[in-house]
Amino acid sequence: MPDYRILPVTDAKTKRAFLAAPGAVLKDNPNFTAPLTMDAKHRLEPAKHPFYGHGEAAFWVALNSDGRPVGRISAQINQRHQDRYGKGDGHFGCIAGEDDPALYRELLRTAEAWLKERGCNLAIGPASLSVNEEFGLLVDGFDTPSMLLMGYDPTWAGGHIEAAGYTKAKDLIAYRYDPRQGLPRRVTAFAAKLEKVDGARIRCFDKRAFDHDLAAVLAVFNDAWSENWGYVPMSEKEIKALADAFKMIADYGLIFIVEINGRPVGMAASLPNVNEALSGLGGASSPLALLKFLWRLKVRKPKSARILLMGVVKDIQADLALGPLVSMTLVKALGDGHAERGYENMEMSWILEDNIPMRRIAESGGAEAYKTYRVYQKALL
Repeated sequence: MPDYRILPVTDAKTKRAFLAAPGAVLKDNPNFTAPLTMDAKHRLEPAKHPFYGHGEAAFWVALNSDGRPVGRISAQINQRHQDRYGKGDGHFGCIAGEDDPALYRELLRTAEAWLKERGCNLAIGPASLSVNEEFGLLVDGFDTPSMLLMGYDPTWAGGHIEAAGYTKAKDLIAYRYDPRQGLPRRVTAFAAKLEKVDGARIRCFDKRAFDHDLAAVLAVFNDAWSENWGYVPMSEKEIKALADAFKMIADYGLIFIVEINGRPVGMAASLPNVNEALSGLGGASSPLALLKFLWRLKVRKPKSARILLMGVVKDIQADLALGPLVSMTLVKALGDGHAERGYENMEMSWILEDNIPMRRIAESGGAEAYKTYRVYQKALL
């Protein structure tokens, strides 16, 4: 008999245990950073998280005989995903557990049972809570800390999930680049050609016109990504939540919009790596830890950043002359912008393993693939 029990998260005690589970599992791993506690709590609160405007979710925590959390999982149904891909799809997420295959099997069975009760015949994940948040499980690249909104998982997790009957659906690749090394000459030369295109320009995000420029960034994103595997358009509530978080941490000199005759046709958005400021603070759940976090974020400032959005609208992508100019102009702006602001590491993530054009763009700028996140799936019989 296992020395743990799996409980639904229904009250303050089980919520605390659920939030503490990843830290309990990875407490001795220096590359794990607990997320900001106030943000993590919102996932459990339908009134505060935008996912619940179009989805439902359930959460469970595994406690050992001493009441210590040893694992956790979520299950969720995303109506916007089902509208696009099919009513039978469900997701699991927020998975963490000690090195015990039986524990992972029981956690996954619990989530699967909930999904099957609601008519799902396929479980996909981990998604925490959706593709527009943390997506995929780290399966390669465990030797460096995670970036903003990119999870960190123990080395054993992938094997235990596969032992429970899950197979790979898709790999997501993270690239890194040291902006201090400078961009290859061919990139800067190529990007310079955009200046000769009538009506073309690149500019930074204008925080004085925040709503206007946010709408431009999201319009390009939704067009550029619309045919990507797993893509789900953001809801209005998700957009607002993104904007609120955006205002708190944004470095507006690292968010770029390319326009042609006033029309936004390309964008790239990089944000300071909040995880760097959170390192060792246990989620900044105490007043003193929160003050340390804010000082690190606003005064000392992170030296790493994550490029979490980059795209070119489809009709410009299809233009073999203009598409590469827009892409390389964005790559140059990102490289120069991070270098000018003193960043020492920037991550471009994530990129689908079979998105060869985008991977070539990253590699042409000197970036190297250094982490792999895997999305799994399993038929629910």
